[in-house]
Amino acid sequence: MTIQQCRYVLAIARAGSMNEAAKKLLVSQASLSAAVRDVEEEFGIRIFDRSNKGVRVTREGAEFVRYARQLVAQVEAMNDRYHSEEKKSVRNFAVTAQHYDFVAEAFVSFMKKFRADYNLSLKESRTAQVIEDVITLRSDLGILAYMRDGGNSYMERYLRRNGLEAKVLLEAKPHVFLGRQHPLAGRTSLCLDDLAAYPYVTYDQGENGPIDFAEELTESHTTSKQVHISDRATLMNLLLSTDAYTVGTGIMTSSLNQGTVVPVPLESGDVYTIAAIYRADIGLGEDAAKFLRTLAEVTGSKIEI
Repeated sequence: MTIQQCRYVLAIARAGSMNEAAKKLLVSQASLSAAVRDVEEEFGIRIFDRSNKGVRVTREGAEFVRYARQLVAQVEAMNDRYHSEEKKSVRNFAVTAQHYDFVAEAFVSFMKKFRADYNLSLKESRTAQVIEDVITLRSDLGILAYMRDGGNSYMERYLRRNGLEAKVLLEAKPHVFLGRQHPLAGRTSLCLDDLAAYPYVTYDQGENGPIDFAEELTESHTTSKQVHISDRATLMNLLLSTDAYTVGTGIMTSSLNQGTVVPVPLESGDVYTIAAIYRADIGLGEDAAKFLRTLAEVTGSKIEI
């Protein structure tokens, strides 16, 4: 299989028609059909169902399209990186993390240390996407939290199966995050029963996300009032405007908060690990190590890089 064949498949999938894709690519329809047929024969799959109304991506074809899109994106990124003399001197570094303000604060400090040209990226996303970005090298580092169970957690096994290393940054006990106007904000500690009457805000992990991928640091907490969100700004608005709460690490280093959100220890036996993940076969690059040292400074971690 070639990258060109992948581009052909993607063009057909976008157009929904062999004829339209051929016009856009300036190739013959016969060439397109032959390319798709070669790929289908090579992998023993059927990518498209063809009819007089056009083409439709099959279920197994949809999976192939996702892989092909990643391959083409990586090749285009490499061409952009290495075929441009102007960009060869630009520092490139990317991080994908769960929704933590301490990661954003570390990123700001890290960015200020650069003097030459750079192309930096920080993305907040679901747990599965954090892992996927590191696997596919969209990001050099991923930052996420998970519960450990005797050093052999589901998450750690999952990471190893996918060729990833996890460098532990710190461990944290669960804390309840509340707006300072919340009736429970003055408590020195809370148990789950105290929270039963209030809305529980969680980050949406998608329909197929395992329970172990949840960002909220509590193992088996259910409530009759739940709010699912996808970004940190919405979380802040809910905490400041309602009596909702969420559960997290308790780490609040950002000057943006200014005391408007209060962390209260949760009475729980759980201990969670905040870790940096990266490709085991590549290891930590120079910038990745620098970012982790900056993150350690922001969080007070004693991690050795």
